[in-house]
Amino acid sequence: MTDQNAAQEKKLESKIAKEERTLKAQLDAMPKVKIIIPEDSLNPDDIVPVGWNGIIYAIPRGIEFEVPEVIRDIWQESYTKTQAVNKRVRENANKEIKIM
Repeated sequence: MTDQNAAQEKKLESKIAKEERTLKAQLDAMPKVKIIIPEDSLNPDDIVPVGWNGIIYAIPRGIEFEVPEVIRDIWQESYTKTQAVNKRVRENANKEIKIM
């Protein structure tokens, strides 16, 4: 790697770090809410990753956890959509297959 490439890489890393601090500050300033992500026998991971603009929260299942509202809202939307898809899958699995 040339000195010029190394300098560009260092500048880019500095810019990314600054943006990450700005995003974390935005999250810190947001109202906080408590969330409990239910345990799920179909998804036994103990931690649920929820991300916003590249910032990832690792939320434990089955434990009350405080997060910024936006993180709760992102998780809730994902959970609601997953439940709707699972319902459609169950309904379609119970339908009789007709070959025409």
